[in-house]
Amino acid sequence: MAGGYRQIDQETARQMMALDDGHVVVDVRRQDEYDAGHIPGAILIPNESIGCDSPEALPDYDQIILIYCRSGNRSKQAAQKLAGMGYKNIYEFGGINTWTGEIVTGGQPAILSFHSFDGGGPEYNITLDSDIVSWDSAREYFDANHEELDGAAYQVIFTFTGIRPGETTMTVEERSPIGGNLDHVYAVKVDHDLNVAVELLATTDLDR
Repeated sequence: MAGGYRQIDQETARQMMALDDGHVVVDVRRQDEYDAGHIPGAILIPNESIGCDSPEALPDYDQIILIYCRSGNRSKQAAQKLAGMGYKNIYEFGGINTWTGEIVTGGQPAILSFHSFDGGGPEYNITLDSDIVSWDSAREYFDANHEELDGAAYQVIFTFTGIRPGETTMTVEERSPIGGNLDHVYAVKVDHDLNVAVELLATTDLDR
């Protein structure tokens, strides 16, 4: 064991991935590297994003964690940092550049957009029942001179990227002191190629 984690060869890693033991495979490269090709089912936690706090995607300190990067340098750094946080079952197996197993490319993301405005417009929060997708958000104003306007309108754009195949339920919470409070419930599906599909199931007005 090196620095609180175990180094294993890639054949051993492949055998461990075939077991139904609740393990997780972690890719610690950048998003663009992950999208270009990654091991099926691997979740993305870039090495540079791992600081002093445990990653939200790794809530179980006893879970078996299999870590890789491009060549083996960043995965060793990430394994060392996670071991220092108290994770007990970390296995580092080098880089994807020598991986001979299956590799998948990043699938098609799903995008949802909602309207809002400065000074009381709705705010949106995402709640997912499973971590099969990651998401980020962006704000796009309709008017380039929005800083000079009162109540400038904009879109809140959410982009959902597939992490692993599966299905889950997602709630988009819409909260506004002016417009009311709504919950939008969606079905989220990620296929084997990590294409993401999002379908609206229901909208509930919480003020009724």
